[in-house]
Amino acid sequence: MPQRRYRIAAAAACIALAVSASGCAGAFTQRLVDLRTSQGDAALTAGSLAEAEKEYALALKLDPDNSHARSGLARVLFLQARAAFIDSKLDDAQVEIAGALRYAPQDDSAKALSAQIEQAKIRREIVLANYPLYETVGASLTDSLKTLAASQHEVALQLKAFRSDFDATHLTKAIIAAYALQDEEHRLASRIVAYRGLVTSGEAKAQPPAEGETPNLLPVP
Repeated sequence: MPQRRYRIAAAAACIALAVSASGCAGAFTQRLVDLRTSQGDAALTAGSLAEAEKEYALALKLDPDNSHARSGLARVLFLQARAAFIDSKLDDAQVEIAGALRYAPQDDSAKALSAQIEQAKIRREIVLANYPLYETVGASLTDSLKTLAASQHEVALQLKAFRSDFDATHLTKAIIAAYALQDEEHRLASRIVAYRGLVTSGEAKAQPPAEGETPNLLPVP
């Protein structure tokens, strides 16, 4: 990020030098601004957010009050903030949305996302402060999905085998694997419900495990 913005600043300095050397700075500047905003629009349409950010930022170096460049840059920063938020990169998301609001302070979507990010950061701090072991538990729940995937694969494998040799034994194995999958899904759902209850209850019910033990904070039906 710093290197990219350094390159933007360097390019803007070169443009400013060219403008100062021309005999009709105003018209030349406007042509450059129009070119940069046009290229920014094209990059934004193509989904090249980094390129769009660069072009709009260069336009604003030349004309800080240009509404087209300001709204374009605000849109880019909003999209980058949303992507970072979805990817759970809350600190990056907060930086990007703050930038978006600098250029479009009345944008409802940006304000709503800013509020979401702030609330997520508050919830994160509460969880980390009160439940230091829950990150481990959350990871264990994620790992449980691997077991579900293995069962799903077994069902698919047996059905495929049946289509090859038409041996009903494969269907029996598929049924057994499907029932196991159903049980695993129910168990995982119950653990997630319990996990949510502990996180939202505000009560520190978890105790650190003895050294060498694996934390087991949730009931396993």
